[in-house]
Amino acid sequence: MTRLSHKLLLALALVGFAPAGAHGQIDAVMAAMRNGGGWVSIDIQNGRGEARTLPMPAMGMTITGCMEVWEGNTGRWRIRAHDTVIDKTVETSSLPGEDVRFSHEFGLRTQLDVEVIWSERRDTTLYLWVGLGDAESDPDVCTPKGAGPNGVG
Repeated sequence: MTRLSHKLLLALALVGFAPAGAHGQIDAVMAAMRNGGGWVSIDIQNGRGEARTLPMPAMGMTITGCMEVWEGNTGRWRIRAHDTVIDKTVETSSLPGEDVRFSHEFGLRTQLDVEVIWSERRDTTLYLWVGLGDAESDPDVCTPKGAGPNGVG
C-alpha cells in the first residue's frame, strides 16, 4: 500500500471508520483516495455514537488534514478519538460546515476508540467529510469533493 493510502486509512479511522474488514470498505477507501477525501458515517443513538477500529500498523506516521460535519446535520458535535496504543487523544468540537483541521502522530501501531457526542439527544447519522493534506497550505483539503453523503449536495 502506498504512503497516501496508509494516511487515508488512518484519517478515516480517526473519525470512526474501521478500515479493516469488509471488501466494500476497502473499495470505499480507494474511491475516497481518487476523490481527494471521503465521507464517513457514524450512527448516533440518543445523542451519542461510538466506534472502534481494529488494531492496525501506523508506522509512526503523522497525518494532517481537515474534517467537516455535513451541513445537513444540526447542532454541535464533539468528536474524541483516543489512540489506545500510545494513550493519546485528539478531540474536536464543531458545528456543521465548520472546517476542523487536525494533526496526529501515531506510534508503530494504533487502535482508536472514537466517541461522538451530539448537542441534541436524538437518533441520527453523523456524516463527516475527511480530507487529507496540509490544511494550512491547501485550504481545498477542507472542501468536500463531489456529492455529499448518500449523493446529496
